[in-house]
Amino acid sequence: MNSLFHFYGTYLAGLALNIEPKSARRLAKYAGQGVLQRMPQVTLNWHCDSAYITPVQTGCADNDIDSFGPAYCKLAFSHLPAFGEYEEGMRNPVLSFGEAGLSSPMPGRLAEMLIKPQLNRLPTFLLCQPDSRFSRSMLNDVIFKSLYHNEVRQMSEALFGCRLYVYQSTWPLSHWPSLCQSWLATCYALECWQHNKPLKLTGNDWQMHKNARVQAIYRRLCALYSQMIKTPNCISRERLWTSLLGEYTMPVLAGKGSTTSRETAFLEQARRYGQITKSGRIRALSQFKESYWYKFNHAAAYHCNWLSRQLHHRGFTQFDTRQYPGSAFVSP
Repeated sequence: MNSLFHFYGTYLAGLALNIEPKSARRLAKYAGQGVLQRMPQVTLNWHCDSAYITPVQTGCADNDIDSFGPAYCKLAFSHLPAFGEYEEGMRNPVLSFGEAGLSSPMPGRLAEMLIKPQLNRLPTFLLCQPDSRFSRSMLNDVIFKSLYHNEVRQMSEALFGCRLYVYQSTWPLSHWPSLCQSWLATCYALECWQHNKPLKLTGNDWQMHKNARVQAIYRRLCALYSQMIKTPNCISRERLWTSLLGEYTMPVLAGKGSTTSRETAFLEQARRYGQITKSGRIRALSQFKESYWYKFNHAAAYHCNWLSRQLHHRGFTQFDTRQYPGSAFVSP
């Protein structure tokens, strides 16, 4: 369920805010690409002369909860540190969202379920917390720097989409109530992105109770739970997501969200743009850099290096999250 949410949930949030469908779908693909690169793409051997491509790994194959993976990719993408907010979350019940917006605290058991005390070898100070102030600062980093930072400006959409994946992953998306929470938070993040305004670091300014379209989709999303738990496999679950998506966009656009096209679109575009041969040689490097696959990996590398600096500033020099997507990856 959670692997589908990053794409379909983001797409639905974009449509709920009346973002142009093609733009909403592109952001959704950037968010969904984080799922696709959780496993190392060992068969990908792309190169340009002596320069090689190494895709940024957004998760490791080892399911051991104590495994950080290469370059601490879990810390960068799946368990973003909250820098002390984990203790706050345990002291203060997690707030829930009703049809009218922010409502009463959740019961203790559900509140505990939304906390993510994974990666037991980490200091408590670094544990992940849903919708932490630091995760909002991460999104604001894109909104602010898009105005003056040339590198971020050139990849702002890819970086925001990549970080939506990270932001959504601060919730334990295997639990449907937290998935619905994450969807409303995604709507808020996209609303701020649309209007070029930063997210508030504390409290909530969703204003979603004033948006009838958001509320309608939110109710449908909550109601989908009973069908999801009865659905036997991932393909059938994807059909439920596609059906829900089809209610809010043209059927032809919803149909393009099928597993095959969604999972291979970025790679196929990169092959086409780069005129990549069967042996993996990139014959058109400048065109290759215009592909969404390249832009995602460039953005993901920026995110990993940014987190490494944040950790270093806070005295955690032993966690080096930097990742390098290969010598062929130079600034556009």
